Amino acid sequence: MTSSAEVQSAQQDIQAALRTRMIQSGEYSKIVEALRSKLDEAGWEDRVRDLAREKARGQEPPNLQELVNDLEPTALDMIPTDARTQVEAMVRAFVEKSIE
Repeated sequence: MTSSAEVQSAQQDIQAALRTRMIQSGEYSKIVEALRSKLDEAGWEDRVRDLAREKARGQEPPNLQELVNDLEPTALDMIPTDARTQVEAMVRAFVEKSIE
């Protein structure tokens, strides 16, 4: 019987191997560039920066780690659907190509 810890470890090993393969093939850079482009088009960085400034003003004293922890879920939710869809498709295509 396989424990959930063993399954999780195996999944992490597979993810690490795929990440290494993506980096070595140059596909990781392509995906990151596509994501950056979509985020730039949507003004995502400016919106997140404005939100960070607003939240930092409310902190006394400002604490970077607290700010990051507070903003991360919101920033991730602000990623446009079309950007997520494009990146997911690129990753899926790479994985399918790698498995063949």
